[in-house]
Amino acid sequence: MGQKTWSEMLWGNNAKLMVLLSAASLLLLCMLGSKEIWTQEHRWADIVAGMFYRHDFLHPYLGQNTYYDKPLLSYWLIAAFSYAAGHLSTWTLRLPSALAGLLAVWSLYRIGSILQDKRLGLLAGWLLITTFYFIFWAKTSSADMLNLGGCLFAVAWYYEKKPTPSFFNYAVFFMILAVTSLCKGLTGFIVPLIVVFPDLMMKGEWEKHLNATFFLSMIPALIVYVLPFLASTHFGGAAYNENGLYLVYRENILRYFQPFDHRGPIYTYFIFLPIYMLPWAFFFVPALFGLKKRWKTLTPGMKGICWAVLLLFVFFTFSGSRRNYYVLPIVPFALLMTADWILSGTDQLAKRSILAGKVVVLFFLVLFINFDVVQPVYNAQGGVNKFAVDLQKEATQVKPWSDWQFVLLDPESKVRFYLNLPPTLTNHERVDNAADFQQAWPILTEKKTGTIYITRKSYRAEVQKFLPEYEVMAAPPTLGERLLKIDNENAPVAFIPRG
Repeated sequence: MGQKTWSEMLWGNNAKLMVLLSAASLLLLCMLGSKEIWTQEHRWADIVAGMFYRHDFLHPYLGQNTYYDKPLLSYWLIAAFSYAAGHLSTWTLRLPSALAGLLAVWSLYRIGSILQDKRLGLLAGWLLITTFYFIFWAKTSSADMLNLGGCLFAVAWYYEKKPTPSFFNYAVFFMILAVTSLCKGLTGFIVPLIVVFPDLMMKGEWEKHLNATFFLSMIPALIVYVLPFLASTHFGGAAYNENGLYLVYRENILRYFQPFDHRGPIYTYFIFLPIYMLPWAFFFVPALFGLKKRWKTLTPGMKGICWAVLLLFVFFTFSGSRRNYYVLPIVPFALLMTADWILSGTDQLAKRSILAGKVVVLFFLVLFINFDVVQPVYNAQGGVNKFAVDLQKEATQVKPWSDWQFVLLDPESKVRFYLNLPPTLTNHERVDNAADFQQAWPILTEKKTGTIYITRKSYRAEVQKFLPEYEVMAAPPTLGERLLKIDNENAPVAFIPRG
């Protein structure tokens, strides 16, 4: 392919949206369930598994503890896909995030197309799907990509329907905000409003929206937002000791002004916004410094986006609670600024556009190889998933799986998910200041009949002293661990009674 062909093909006059969406689908949906769940994903796995186990979808539990830190919708979406698929798996855990990523790509395309033209929308979409951390979070089970997809969809709806204000258009806009806020929190409401605020102010249009129709249109969204919390309180929640609406206040408003955790330094997002924009940070920086020179030539819509990026950055920076991935909602709008700068040459075949086309193709291949080839290969032939299959096969040769009892001696939390163990099963965590293993885990001396003990490799030798007559089964290393000669001390180990 010649240099000019890539930019012309991807965002030129004859470029197709379907090519962008197909490429995004390939990146986001291919090998989606191949990687083991990690860190925070276990929360969604544990909570949704507990909902199915208890037949209670109104009161989230993490293990045996109440856990209403997030609203219910992100769990419900996973539960719905799991029910449709017939079982809860890593694929159904991540599918809502991946689909929200596709919604984000389409929404950003629509925003760029409405603000300027189809070229800007397509280029912004291509920049987004070749941004490492966008793909990373879109293939991770969490509420963050749901929040981003909802925010972008709300902004796209605003620009689409702004010329034709009506009760219906207002009501849909606020409904999108309500649904998005039910996934992660009030940032799903605040971020879109911050983005559209400069556009309303710059064009002096805000006054025409202050009418009875505008305020009445909020009522359906308010009802939809409040209903899950009211249902949690009034249906079967007598023994549930957490109030969802209070936790919305605690996790969003109180944490913003009086943070009780995640107190990152004030410069957190000066570091992580460029990191979260890689590789396009190298284009964003000159685009940012070139704003003063280009300001007079920017369209009013793009000026609004520039102000929105600044306001979002200030809003997140002045929050008392800061974490690196909180910067994610700023990224698409910063990429929209970057795309406008790339296209600001004399024509679409300018040097910036040619270079951007080459980078898009390069990083699409890099991200596809990383997420859809290397990671699946690394996790193949071993790990917790293979351990669970082997353990069930071995145990059922003695008696049915449901007849076994289990004792968890501080294995990784994902072990419960892969073995499909009940959330009510206690995980005996290691007591760091215990004098010895017997003091830390007195249950080891009981040797209950028909019980499988599960721990991690680093505890294997000590636990085996208490269970010398038990057969030991360790998780086989993954292909990647074998190739790189990695000794995973956290790999699960099971002690099975002989005979």
